[in-house]
Amino acid sequence: MNASQHSEGAYHHGDLRTALLKTCCQHIAREGTEGLSLRALAREAGVSPTAPYRHFDSRQALLAALATEGFEELGAAMAAVNADDPVRALFECGMAYVRYAEANPVKYHLMFGDVIGDFSGHDELIIAACACYERMEAVLARGLECGALRKADLRELGGTAWAMVHGLAGLVLTAQRKAALMPREEMLEIPPLRAQHAVATAPERALLRLMEGLVADPASLASLGDADASG
Repeated sequence: MNASQHSEGAYHHGDLRTALLKTCCQHIAREGTEGLSLRALAREAGVSPTAPYRHFDSRQALLAALATEGFEELGAAMAAVNADDPVRALFECGMAYVRYAEANPVKYHLMFGDVIGDFSGHDELIIAACACYERMEAVLARGLECGALRKADLRELGGTAWAMVHGLAGLVLTAQRKAALMPREEMLEIPPLRAQHAVATAPERALLRLMEGLVADPASLASLGDADASG
């Protein structure tokens, strides 16, 4: 038995799929998606070149599976929000979104970038994405029903709220990348990077300011003042 066969045999049923997803995520974090292949991942995972095809019929299927996992994790993070007040629930869901993006940039870019592009043909990915969005939409619907949010079409409000947290998450990730490439002192001398840094340092404050345009009574945000203690 060669080393590759021995490593492959060490995986219990289902573990190989998990290991490949983890290896894929690590590979993309280091080298991006260009040059990514199932055979290359098999080498990194220490299994035979054909082993990944038991779980994924193509590179695109592997990436879609990773994005699906991301939507499921993000949906679970928002589902964990336990707040009766819809304004607080919206704030906490928004922060869950931003924090997930910050902690999982590879999956986040696969979920919302153009590497996968067309979701058609990836049924599990579509289901996971819809379920994730419905978490936030349910919070918005509750806020509209009780009058906590300004009257609006739910679809438009959903798009607005999504743009709000997605834009915030994007700035946080950009600041994260810039911080890894240049000294903080230099970054703070460039106005747009300084603004990104300020948002990344205190995304809670930025989110509260953005939410002022959605809530029926901006004073309702005062209850979240502990997230914006410095004003």
